[in-house]
Amino acid sequence: MYLHSQNISKYREVYEARNKGIFKLLYLFVAGILLLVVLYVYRERAVKEIKIEGKKDLYVESFVFHPIYPRPLEIKDAGGDFDPNMIAGEAAIVVDAETGDVMYAKNADVKMPLASLVKIMTALVVIEHSSLSEYATISEGAANVGENSMGLSAGEAYTIEELLYGLMLNSGNDAAYALAENVGGTVDRFVEWMNRRVQELGLKDTKFYDPSGLDDRSYTTPRELAVLTEFAMRHEDFRKIVATVEKELPYSDMHKYIYLENQTNLLTTYPGVIGVKTGYTEEAGLCLSTYAENGGRKLVGVVLDSIDRKGDMIIMLDYAFNKYGIKVEHHLL
Repeated sequence: MYLHSQNISKYREVYEARNKGIFKLLYLFVAGILLLVVLYVYRERAVKEIKIEGKKDLYVESFVFHPIYPRPLEIKDAGGDFDPNMIAGEAAIVVDAETGDVMYAKNADVKMPLASLVKIMTALVVIEHSSLSEYATISEGAANVGENSMGLSAGEAYTIEELLYGLMLNSGNDAAYALAENVGGTVDRFVEWMNRRVQELGLKDTKFYDPSGLDDRSYTTPRELAVLTEFAMRHEDFRKIVATVEKELPYSDMHKYIYLENQTNLLTTYPGVIGVKTGYTEEAGLCLSTYAENGGRKLVGVVLDSIDRKGDMIIMLDYAFNKYGIKVEHHLL
């Protein structure tokens, strides 16, 4: 009887040990399955994230490095009691391009349409995202934009540099759209790039709706346009183009002969002026952005919605240079 009990007890121990082993294996199996499920889900999520992160960003991929100081000019608070009746324009500013000191201001933070001064950003984005020696084909749509034109015809091909001259000297809307289509792929994408650059430059009161300035929904402030103008002037190619009085594009197998003449009407009259751009629409009025150097001082001036942009800018530049004790000799007034 004792031996029988011992055998039963031994069998029970073997049985229980075997069951424990089975349960342990089952537990490990279930745990392994769960681990595989978790790993699979994690992998799928990681793959999706990699795909998203790996999506091409043409804005970033097409960026051309330029050896310029990347931080935009910080314009200081005006801090002065400026005479608003000194100029006819509705809004304006003149700042020291190196220190950010405000030399004169009128409604400097009011959002306003800027007409063809939009093309300053168009040129900046083009220069930063393309090679000036590349060729661009002119579409039917670009050739027929209307208003100011450099004289493009559908089917022609010009270098990016040639189109930039037409953009900034003749304020060619056809050049603006041709550049947008060829550099950005589409006009809409290029305008997105323009507004992306706006954000990168910290311009909170500026937005663009087209590359030419024909769309009066585009807006900025004199202060922010001064920041944009000064930043664009850091690019050697931009400075060279806006300082050009006239430019001939010789006839070639690619395109017709074109003569271009700078419309920036102080470039050849006010001493020290080296650009930048005029603009006009009925909604925006007469607009002008100017860069001038005299006596070791560099000034950026902007006037929006004026009836006499040239006279306003002369008055503002004289006023600002005089603050530094610099008298600019001219007989323009």
